Amino acid sequence: MGIQLSMIAISLLIFLAVVALVEGLDMAWRANKEAGRTRIRRRLRDLSAGGGHGQQKLLRLQERQLSDDPWLNQMLVRLPRVATLDRLLQQAGSSSTVAQLLGLQLLIIVSLLLVALLVLQLSLPVALVISLAIGFALPILLLMQRRQSRHQRFVKLLPDTMDFIARGIRAGNPFTATLQAASKEMAYPVNDELSITFDEINYGLELEDALRNLQTRVGGSDIAYFVTAVLIQKRTGGNLADVLTQIAMMLRERAQTAGEVRIQAAEMQVSAYVLIGLPIIVALFLAAFRGEYLAILWEHPMGQWIVAAQLSFMLVGYLVIRRMVRFQI
Repeated sequence: MGIQLSMIAISLLIFLAVVALVEGLDMAWRANKEAGRTRIRRRLRDLSAGGGHGQQKLLRLQERQLSDDPWLNQMLVRLPRVATLDRLLQQAGSSSTVAQLLGLQLLIIVSLLLVALLVLQLSLPVALVISLAIGFALPILLLMQRRQSRHQRFVKLLPDTMDFIARGIRAGNPFTATLQAASKEMAYPVNDELSITFDEINYGLELEDALRNLQTRVGGSDIAYFVTAVLIQKRTGGNLADVLTQIAMMLRERAQTAGEVRIQAAEMQVSAYVLIGLPIIVALFLAAFRGEYLAILWEHPMGQWIVAAQLSFMLVGYLVIRRMVRFQI
């Protein structure tokens, strides 16, 4: 009876893995296709918009679909913390939806569960814990890494962007026209974000709301300086070009100081990598030359729990050390 139940469970997992794989490939293809369409639409931006046509464009720009399927979109809207996932996708510059992210997580969980049960022959509770932990965490960690890399590129280009806008204002151009020129001249990801901001302003959104949306998408304090300077100048007046130039100089000095701090913290980062990698290297060495020493960890259920706990502690230690070496400048 137990063998029959195991075969039924394995067959069900294989079926779910195939379905998740097909759905994941379909979502990836549609996301890639939609990304190309989005870039084309941004290049074909209207010169002006008014009346109902502009309002429809504005609504489409502001609307964020959590899924291509309307029914699934309504279901996801009711879930807690789904807005956080959607904001993470935006800040990472991903064209995928929350539904596609959840589908990818399900695909990874089912695939790892099959590998753990059929190849590694782990017990079901241990395999389930490991699969759920990795399946949920891996896509999120990759998105967070992508968001950090994208944010670093944006921050690196922001002083040059401010100087570009300041020169345009000194030349007598209005702020929105200079913003449009910057969206065409600056590199990724500044060009994409400024294009979205210009579209929102062009289609009827208030300047303050458009800049607040830009600050939400990018995140961080650097873009907040830019947004605050523009909004203060809009309300009280002043020389915006000089203010942007001063902020650009301050951001460059801040980046230089942050680089010096990262050099000082490099030793702690290397120590973290050594502490994380040393147990793995020792385990590989024992597996290659004295495999019988590690066999009990895979064959006995308690050994499997010990391995799972050890990997969890290593991950927590790495995250703690990484947090310690990240200084706010």
